[in-house]
Amino acid sequence: MLTQVNLKWLLINLLAVSLLVAGLWLWQRQFDNTPAHDTRGYTPDYFLLQATSIQYDKAGQLSSKISGQRFAHIVEFATTDIEAPRFQFFQPNTAAWFGRADSGTVIDSGAQINLDGKVFITNGPAPQNPLSLITESLRILPQQKMLMGHQKTTIQGQQSQLQSNGLKLQMDTQILNLLSQVRGQLQPEN
Repeated sequence: MLTQVNLKWLLINLLAVSLLVAGLWLWQRQFDNTPAHDTRGYTPDYFLLQATSIQYDKAGQLSSKISGQRFAHIVEFATTDIEAPRFQFFQPNTAAWFGRADSGTVIDSGAQINLDGKVFITNGPAPQNPLSLITESLRILPQQKMLMGHQKTTIQGQQSQLQSNGLKLQMDTQILNLLSQVRGQLQPEN
């Protein structure tokens, strides 16, 4: 009978130790599984779902409109990360530019916009000189009306197609500087 009591206490102690170890292990996992934004060293101070940001210039004219599935503002960096941005940039006396990307980051309240992943931007059905750009990464400086990129870019015009590794485009005048490894072809008129 003494053996049965000792065996019973041994089993109870083993069960208690096992529960304690399992509890400590679960507690430790709770701290190891922090959300993705915490592992990068910052936490958004706010975020918006299915939102649109509209900006006006100093004269009160509409200058840009950016929509996205999710906006996350990071106060430490003065940035806003956007999932699946869709955007328009308006300019007086010229065609508006519009496009999309997989993700984007707005820096310094719109002074710079970085776009990444399947970037497409165009001045669309502009009556003169329609132009479209397709690339993986693009930087937009709206106040300077400048687009810049260092990735392989396809530039499609009304009757031509160019490829370049990097470019700078002045959006209002459409002055295009191709940086390196430029190839192109002219499409015949119909």
